[in-house]
Amino acid sequence: ALGRTTARCRASRQQRRGAMPALVPPLSPQVSSASRIKQGSLTNADVLGEQIPWPTYQAAGIISKEQLEMIYNIDKKPIAEQAKCIEARGVEYIKLITTLLDGISKEEVALYVLALLDELAAAKPQLLLFFHAAIFESKGECDPIVPLMKLLTRQSLYILEKATTLIAKVLSFTGYIPIAPDALAEQVLTEHMNQFSDSLMIVIKSINPSEGIEAPKVVYALAGLQQLVFSTPGRAAILAADGLPSLVGLMGGGSYSSHSAVQLLYQVTFCLWSLSYSEDAAKAMVASKLGVVAKLTDVVKSVQKEKVVRVALATLKNLLKVPSASADMVGAGFVKVLEHLEQRKWADEDIVSDIAVLAAALEVDLQGMSSWEVYAKEVASGKLEWTPSHKSDNFWKDNFRNFEVREFAVAKQLVALLSSEEALTKAIACHDIAEFIKIHPEGRRVMTQFGAKKPAMTLLKDTDPEVQKYALTAVQRLMVINWEFIAKS
Repeated sequence: ALGRTTARCRASRQQRRGAMPALVPPLSPQVSSASRIKQGSLTNADVLGEQIPWPTYQAAGIISKEQLEMIYNIDKKPIAEQAKCIEARGVEYIKLITTLLDGISKEEVALYVLALLDELAAAKPQLLLFFHAAIFESKGECDPIVPLMKLLTRQSLYILEKATTLIAKVLSFTGYIPIAPDALAEQVLTEHMNQFSDSLMIVIKSINPSEGIEAPKVVYALAGLQQLVFSTPGRAAILAADGLPSLVGLMGGGSYSSHSAVQLLYQVTFCLWSLSYSEDAAKAMVASKLGVVAKLTDVVKSVQKEKVVRVALATLKNLLKVPSASADMVGAGFVKVLEHLEQRKWADEDIVSDIAVLAAALEVDLQGMSSWEVYAKEVASGKLEWTPSHKSDNFWKDNFRNFEVREFAVAKQLVALLSSEEALTKAIACHDIAEFIKIHPEGRRVMTQFGAKKPAMTLLKDTDPEVQKYALTAVQRLMVINWEFIAKS
């Protein structure tokens, strides 16, 4: 029995070195060969209630007599008794599971193993340590994750769901402390973590935000991702897999009106919240051009569902540890959003607490920022609102020279906002370009040089009347050198 198990462990290591399957198989409902119940309604109880001919596998030489006895010690037994048996012989049971999945191709066996592990992991998560123990004690020779990864190529929705969740739980488990470090074992886990992360991100990148989470593969991938980013290694792997841009990209494009779209937004924001506990991920969220702060602000402002607001606020609170984040929140108009949130009644006390923390932090930041700094942050956020600065004559008279800083960076950003997807942002950008031309001696030349004329003229035909109105003023001042003549006439 020991010889067969060792041989299978060596084989699993060789399989790991080869190409592993991606989590993108065609997903079509099938009737399970182990049950007459439709796959969509198949439960763990259904699977574990099936009678599997274990003696035939012993007769075929796949498992030993001792391993058959181990199966009977837990088969159809109460969960507490099963857990006790596995605690006593943990690594041996993990090797038995590896033998079953490697040596038997019948779907009923894969279903049984996954259902059993799913129940055990839910009842006693600490049992997951034996997966890690099997790898470390064999110095990477025995790899029980390989056969689980192979299950991701199966057609069965039940198998895909359970395998995805189980792999994520195993890889994100951090409760195992090896007796002695082992480089090969660490390498095995790292390779699986990276490969599984890449597989999940392939699915995540295929999601259309407007369609929500209707497809089963999307549901499973998001659930796996949520589990994976609970751990520090999981967060690092998703960040390395370029997961942040893909997740942030899913925060737009949906109307947030359907249950499916709101659920997608919740799971994506939940993943961002988990990632924000990573210092590197938090810095990337704030420092990058992804507009995470602005998008989270928009979510809090637009979505009524408390669970979505809760995780969005919790994420923003975590981002406060990044020095420039609070200034970005001010620029994104989050102060005004917080004022509205403070007026609502919340059932969740965490929301009330997070609102207070964020409001206090931004108040301190506001006191230290000039009106120009607030304005520049707002423009940089990519979303404009009618904050006081835009229509204040004193603001423009006092700050028009600040536009010259960093080679007119803010002026260039205003021109870019003429192509925004939001009507309000386009209207205000047109207004501000017109004001800049009015007040700055070289305003018309600067805005013409940066290409403001063509997009502004295009906006004359915009469907939004307010955009048309401010686009007309901007075009007039761009086209006519003596714009004051227009006002007098």
